Amino acid sequence: MIKYFTLLSILFVSVNSIQAQKKSDLLLEIQNLKASKDSINNMLVVSRKREVVSKTEADSYKSQADELLVTNKSLMQNINNFTKASIEKSDNIGKTLESLRDKEAKLKFINDKFSSHDSIALAILTDLKKSLGENSNLNVANGAVIISLNEATRNGIASKDVTTEALLSKIATVLKRYADALVTIEGVSNTGEFDVALNQATVLANMFQKQFGIVNNRLIATTKDGGFTEGLNIRISPKFDTFYFSVREQIKENN
Repeated sequence: MIKYFTLLSILFVSVNSIQAQKKSDLLLEIQNLKASKDSINNMLVVSRKREVVSKTEADSYKSQADELLVTNKSLMQNINNFTKASIEKSDNIGKTLESLRDKEAKLKFINDKFSSHDSIALAILTDLKKSLGENSNLNVANGAVIISLNEATRNGIASKDVTTEALLSKIATVLKRYADALVTIEGVSNTGEFDVALNQATVLANMFQKQFGIVNNRLIATTKDGGFTEGLNIRISPKFDTFYFSVREQIKENN
């Protein structure tokens, strides 16, 4: 009996010991689980904080990206406007240069015309000096060469003096050499007797036409007030009407 009681006691103690150990293990496991839970909760809190930070950063990056897109769009628009303005400016510069070249060509034409007329006047003057001599009464005024006939020559025209005709022949030879030049014969009066002066100019014009073969449409007989002088002048000049009209057309085109 005692033996059985002893065995039961041992068994009871063993069971109690086992139960106590299991309880202790459960308590330890509970503590471990609680610690794990706290750790997980802490990690969750940290993760949520990081999520908030990440979301804030993402929103900031998106805002910056949107601003960059707007800035880039504005920049591209400015570049396009600048390119367009540059092209238009280049076109305008090209047109301006073309207009300047055109005006330069027209001004050169006008200048060449003036130079041509001056050259013709110089050539006529040179030829007359060679034909009539350096001491001849020759002048240049307003683009025309003027021969002032002396008293003996004027008197010899009416009387058909041989010396006078020889002089007029030399003048006519030069006039024929410059067929485009106009010949104006001026009767200069200091007394107001313009009909007499015009008659003298007409007589000389007829001599150039009939005796020396100068074409009639080149000859003009006219008079002018000589102030304190009188006589006959032969004015040789380029065809200013042709020159005027050609220059006028160039000026019209320029405008």
